[in-house]
Amino acid sequence: MKLLDICIGKTQELDINGQSVKTAYIKESISGPVRVNALGIEGNEVAVHTDAIYAFTQENYPYWADRLKVDQAQWSSGVFAENLLISGLQERELRVGDIVAIGKNVQLSVSGPRIPCFKLCWRLRQPDTFISEFALSGKSGVYFNVEKTGQIRSGDTVKIIHKAKNSIGIVELAAIAFGKKDIDVQELQRILDLPGLSEISALFLRNKLYAIVDQEQLRRNRWQGWRTMKVVSITNETPSIKSFVLRAADNKPLASYRAGQFLTVNLSPHIHGSLIRIWSLSNYQDDPDHYRLSIKKEPKGLGSGVMHDQIAVGSMLEVQAPLGRFVLDRGSFKPVLLIAGGIGITPLLAMLKAHLVKGKKAPPIYFIHCCQNRLNQPFREELDQLGDDFDIPILHVYDQPSADDVLGRDYQVSGYLSIQHIDSLLDGCHIIHGGKKVYMPLADIDVYMCGPPVFQEKVYDALIVAGASASRVFQESFQVAISDKHADHVGNADVVFSRSGKSVKWMAEDNLSLLELAESVGLSPPNACRMGVCQSCSAIIKEGSIYYDVTLTHPPEGNRALLCSAKPNSNYVVIDL
Repeated sequence: MKLLDICIGKTQELDINGQSVKTAYIKESISGPVRVNALGIEGNEVAVHTDAIYAFTQENYPYWADRLKVDQAQWSSGVFAENLLISGLQERELRVGDIVAIGKNVQLSVSGPRIPCFKLCWRLRQPDTFISEFALSGKSGVYFNVEKTGQIRSGDTVKIIHKAKNSIGIVELAAIAFGKKDIDVQELQRILDLPGLSEISALFLRNKLYAIVDQEQLRRNRWQGWRTMKVVSITNETPSIKSFVLRAADNKPLASYRAGQFLTVNLSPHIHGSLIRIWSLSNYQDDPDHYRLSIKKEPKGLGSGVMHDQIAVGSMLEVQAPLGRFVLDRGSFKPVLLIAGGIGITPLLAMLKAHLVKGKKAPPIYFIHCCQNRLNQPFREELDQLGDDFDIPILHVYDQPSADDVLGRDYQVSGYLSIQHIDSLLDGCHIIHGGKKVYMPLADIDVYMCGPPVFQEKVYDALIVAGASASRVFQESFQVAISDKHADHVGNADVVFSRSGKSVKWMAEDNLSLLELAESVGLSPPNACRMGVCQSCSAIIKEGSIYYDVTLTHPPEGNRALLCSAKPNSNYVVIDL
């Protein structure tokens, strides 16, 4: 193997896809001799990546030129941002910890594969989807740490002088980092403990570790059907919100859950009829010994009324195992912004606590809670304590502050949340990578929102206009569809369940879904989430039409309907049930 070229770059501000980006990507060739110190090649600067040296294989140039249909003559050394261009370097043979000698004195150790970013796509004029192809190609280059300093120059001999044992190949490592190779938690932890592992690889792997842990949460101690829980405590959070702590009546372990999920509660034994409701879990434990539901009593809410007025300490409730797709992605390395409106704080408080479990290496997290005033703000003491303990930036927005509320003490914004308030909270947002601050724009922040539909719509629109990535703004899986809610629908309908031979009159004022209507006449259609997510209540509509007063994440196709969210939209409806 031979060192063909040496390239260095200086940090500069470049306009990349309309954004000002600080980068040292642009390299220029120098023949040497040049000194290699403990931090890398003298004269070379690094803006974000912390690995000392990036090397690329000369044989990769014609491969990528052919793949991208580019005249290789248009490319000079350094187009891939490499520091060293080496002929004969076989990436598939390299493992983390292997040591390579260059010239008489310099020794470098393999730290990991190239983990590309959007700047590579910009430089090569490729879409962002090219990132994965490049990383998984086995032709992406290699990062090195410096083991022994000295001088190098073009033409120096390069050779492998030590092969690491019990390590991992960099091509396999890239496949794991980009989710193309399955791995268990123990093996992932072993790789993370390898000496000299690239910090950018470790960043990806740590986040993958939490992604795996969260997937395992969905399988641990789950049960089918209904299970009896005992209410062990009730806390008045505000005049209209109560928290109910539930423990298993059989004292057996509870199912783990992901932050943001909900419980389905069967309140039918407490009334004369069918009543099943879902409420978000407002607390988080990796290995839960209890569940907490925090419920606001709504003026016309039958379910919340039963919970507030009839359920007491010692009451028994039938619940299903936690469900829901609105969950915190702990596998992301990006900063997190949680925006709650009113009682929408419940799943987001659980997300906040789950994020903090990641420890000091977790990316920063920001919290915004919009509500009426201090009297009607649930979990304020919890938020204040978490903010103090973990130095979390928290913004309180009151639209109806009382005379007792003090601006600057109880709340920071009077009125309604604006993008200017969000920008101010996020000012200076960054992650620490290799001891460096890497500033993160709004486009690189994961946003989670939960609250009233109009609140979510306005905040979402403002975020997108301000530059947030639509793919990284997550909202509760359902919301009231404004257009449907105010549309004209039938006041009553004759509903026939054809297979069972039962029929019943549906009345708009009862506000029952077709699932609840079926249960009212003794039928037990399959169901689980009761919010239009799991699809288990799907049924065929043989005659008539239906509508949804929630916006479904994945509407069923053809003549099928999700009974839990559907209501008649014609005076006669026949369901295959």
